[in-house]
Amino acid sequence: MFIHALIQLFGPKLSVFALLLVGFAVEKHYVSRVIVFTNTIALNIHLLSLEQRPWLLISYANLGLVFGICGFVAYAINWKTSILYNLPAYSLYSSLPVAVVILVGPNGWLPALILASVVSLGGGHVLENEFGIEITHWGPRPGQVNRFIKTARMRYQDIHGVHEVDLALGEFER
Repeated sequence: MFIHALIQLFGPKLSVFALLLVGFAVEKHYVSRVIVFTNTIALNIHLLSLEQRPWLLISYANLGLVFGICGFVAYAINWKTSILYNLPAYSLYSSLPVAVVILVGPNGWLPALILASVVSLGGGHVLENEFGIEITHWGPRPGQVNRFIKTARMRYQDIHGVHEVDLALGEFER
């Protein structure tokens, strides 16, 4: 069974790595508020498996969980978050910093977090400003989608002939 092989390979940390893998996959396009939530869940699951938990690491994980829950709720109600949420959420709880903290462990996590955050912010800034690749998500941006829906028409063919649908109105014309 494939899952058994994965458990043999990753051991009890399989759930942590699975959540981080989802985060990395989604962050290929942008860092969303939901990813902050899944990353902080992965971080907290990881902490439960440790025998020694430094209080500062626990505080980092607890603050992350608060950020994650706030981000998830904001996503669920389609509420735009501000820079006061976005900057710390992206710099401290995106997949790269959280993965580095988990991989380094409880002894060297703080310098690793600082380095990963700087790399994450710097890399995000360079990619966005120099190459036009946005890896951060600063809340919903429905403008382009709304313009597309209001102006787009789609043609399709079925057994009854060629039809056109107005995506703004959802009306079919024959």
